[in-house]
Amino acid sequence: MPANAQSSAPVELIVRVFDELDEVTAHCQITVYAADTRDAPLVLDLRPGIGHYVEVEPGLYDLQITWRGPGDTVAIEWAEHLSVLWYPDEGGRHVEIVNLQPVFGALLVQPPVTWLETDRDWRVSAFLHGGVGRAGFEAVDGTDHRLFILPAGRYDLVASLSSTELTVTDVEVPAQRTRLKLLELQ
Repeated sequence: MPANAQSSAPVELIVRVFDELDEVTAHCQITVYAADTRDAPLVLDLRPGIGHYVEVEPGLYDLQITWRGPGDTVAIEWAEHLSVLWYPDEGGRHVEIVNLQPVFGALLVQPPVTWLETDRDWRVSAFLHGGVGRAGFEAVDGTDHRLFILPAGRYDLVASLSSTELTVTDVEVPAQRTRLKLLELQ
């Protein structure tokens, strides 16, 4: 376990579900199991505008996603061995994005803390690695962070607040996982 993780405090796990770029969270039921077990399942509560929510002890978890798709079809997907730990920079809250399409991942971008302390809006765009200046990807949503739903790959980020601009290159977005990227002022 990383040295900056605290293992004793519970973690607020928030799960959102996408089918490619479309959010389908409201059409899903999420069940959480300790990794590699199917004992003592926890069913998450759906909180509109937030996602599915539950408090868990830090550890590895498997998620069962039951999804009601078009025509009332039901599909069951699994996201396995997700690391849910308590990190100070996440404030005891872990957001996990599950995409039902295996080639997609998610990127959560959190700005420098000083950017959140102002009433001005900050922006960030993602570009295919080496493609800054070409058409980029815009965030899906977020206030204290920005969420990107992206095909798995490598991306460059350009973030700005007023006249301050930050560039981060070569950020990997893995398939079927959520990557958190903290932006820092130099």
